[in-house]
Amino acid sequence: MTSTLYTRRQALRLGALGAGAAALSAACGGGAAGGSGKEIGIAIGNGISYAPFTVLQAKRWLEEELPGRTISWKIISGGGTVRDALLSGKLHLGCSGLGPLLIGWDAGVPWKIVSSLNDMPLWLVAKDPRFKSLRDFRQGDQIAAVQPGSIQSVMLQKAAQQQLGDPHALDRNIATMAHPEALEALLGGQIAASYTSPPFQFQAVEQGARKLVDSYDLFGRHGFNVVAATEEYAERNPDVLTAVHKAIARANDFITEQPAEAAKILADAEKGRIGAEKYEKYLTYEGIEFTTTPHGLVKLAAFMKEIGVIRKVPADWRDLAFDTVRKEDGS
Repeated sequence: MTSTLYTRRQALRLGALGAGAAALSAACGGGAAGGSGKEIGIAIGNGISYAPFTVLQAKRWLEEELPGRTISWKIISGGGTVRDALLSGKLHLGCSGLGPLLIGWDAGVPWKIVSSLNDMPLWLVAKDPRFKSLRDFRQGDQIAAVQPGSIQSVMLQKAAQQQLGDPHALDRNIATMAHPEALEALLGGQIAASYTSPPFQFQAVEQGARKLVDSYDLFGRHGFNVVAATEEYAERNPDVLTAVHKAIARANDFITEQPAEAAKILADAEKGRIGAEKYEKYLTYEGIEFTTTPHGLVKLAAFMKEIGVIRKVPADWRDLAFDTVRKEDGS
């Protein structure tokens, strides 16, 4: 089995070396990551994984929990980029897939989970009929993923291990793209496949693509995105972490119990680009659960260590979490 193909430069870009992360924090003033607590910058991404935050923005439940605070939202694609923003103090909380979270933790990046957002199956989809399995991909057939080290790229490595006998067989096929751009490129024939997430995988299938890999078939039910903060920020602002976890739990309950109302909020936020009826279908797709509890961390870490992406596995999933979720039934 070959070792990971990530170069030192890639690792630094992903924040995957503790020394690199520490240097970044120091260059930005060290204590900047702690923040004052008065202004709260939150990084989110694209897709229905972030539906709880769309609900929070519409309902203003976080402002209700944190009166007198100014909350700003920024869309950032990729957990590595989010990590850099948190370490520099430019943002204070941010969403990351499990892959980048584990890469950072393994290298000593001082961040932990405030809350999970959801469990979701993640699909590899292709439109060209010549792609029926991973055996059909050749050199130059690009597969979109948010970035090397993303949870999608880890899922691709697991599928490659199962189907091709080498988890790194398709590492060089990965093309870094945000999910919306990847969907357009896939449907336009510019790329061979996309390892993506809801709703983009559903939209791709609706427009003629086929599912080649389902992450639930690889690892069983697992988490997708979590909300993370640095330990420095958490120490200075414990009330913010508690409020964020509480607000996400409230939003998750709202989505689960009133999916039609949640879907209308998402459709309004998109200015009708996707209708409420379609959003309700996506939110209630089998296997999707909006939950604050992290799932699958240890199992995913064990695989990433096995193939040389990280060097150690947490003894307990709580090693990667703040007190906000440590009493929950995670894994």
